[in-house]
Amino acid sequence: MKNNFLRSGLLLCLLVVGFQSHAQEKDDQYNVGDRKNEIRLDVFDAAFFSAIDLSYERVDDNAIGYGASLFVNFRDSDDGGYYENFAFTPFFRFYFFNKEDYGAKGLFVEVFSKFASGNDFEFFNNVEEEVDYFDAALGVAIGKKWVNKRGFMLEISAGGGRNIGLDDNSPEFTFRGGISLGYRF
Repeated sequence: MKNNFLRSGLLLCLLVVGFQSHAQEKDDQYNVGDRKNEIRLDVFDAAFFSAIDLSYERVDDNAIGYGASLFVNFRDSDDGGYYENFAFTPFFRFYFFNKEDYGAKGLFVEVFSKFASGNDFEFFNNVEEEVDYFDAALGVAIGKKWVNKRGFMLEISAGGGRNIGLDDNSPEFTFRGGISLGYRF
């Protein structure tokens, strides 16, 4: 009887330790599904163009996200920087081929509008002059987003749009895209 009691006690201890270690493993993992907010920095712009492009995105469900980007350029366009000095870009995204529970990652298509001001170059009497502009644009971009279990992310995207012509001095087309690092919280 003492042998059966010892075996039962040992089995009970092993089961408790097994369940406890499994529960501990679950506690150490982060559930990205509860995270609905993302913030990103375009590292390509920051490294090569002395500009900051910060984005915020709200993940609505597995297939939809929406947010806005704020772009600020710190260099003049004649120094090799962007022709845009400032841009505010609201966007809406559709995610495709998403097989993960926490969603909003993978291939996406983005519809955006952009409100931008900057400097462009125009020819007046065969002389190139710098002119200021403000315009709005509508466009589409495509990209891919990777999110790990801790919430860190990498995103690559590219797209473009057409300015709607609020200002005669603005360029005809606009670009949107880059390589971004971020965090989902």
